[in-house]
Amino acid sequence: MRGESPSAGTARTLILVGLILDIIFEVILLLVGLLFLIVPFLGAIVLGLAVIGFVWIALIWAFSYQRVQEGDYAGARTPTLVFAILSLITFAIIPGILFLIAYVKLGDALQESAPAAPAWGAPPTPSFPIPSAGPAAGARFCSHCGRANSGTGGFCQGCGAPLA
Repeated sequence: MRGESPSAGTARTLILVGLILDIIFEVILLLVGLLFLIVPFLGAIVLGLAVIGFVWIALIWAFSYQRVQEGDYAGARTPTLVFAILSLITFAIIPGILFLIAYVKLGDALQESAPAAPAWGAPPTPSFPIPSAGPAAGARFCSHCGRANSGTGGFCQGCGAPLA
């Protein structure tokens, strides 16, 4: 997509590859379930797992991939981590690792899309001029208000009194 950060594109691609691998696994599981229908109980269990897998794929599509497509990186981040952990628990190791990397890349995409913040310890940039810390060399002080004035004028810049 145009205008997305490189990390967002990487995350989108990783989620898509994980989805494709999950689809391949679920199709194989579905075929094995159909083959095991010779033993009805075992075939029904395998087909039930395949149906759950396809629901799982629909959830990953809706909550991770679609949100990344829409640019909602913060909204896609937590579901992607949950899918990664659950994939690893259910022995879908490669998709789980891909989803974990996508989770990290979504965090990078959030940082890339955020406005640049000043570095730690750097003073904030003021929107108004800061007066100098001390009087300039050759400054004359007003005897009336005590203000330091540049040496070019004959009157105080603060109160207008004549400078001596």
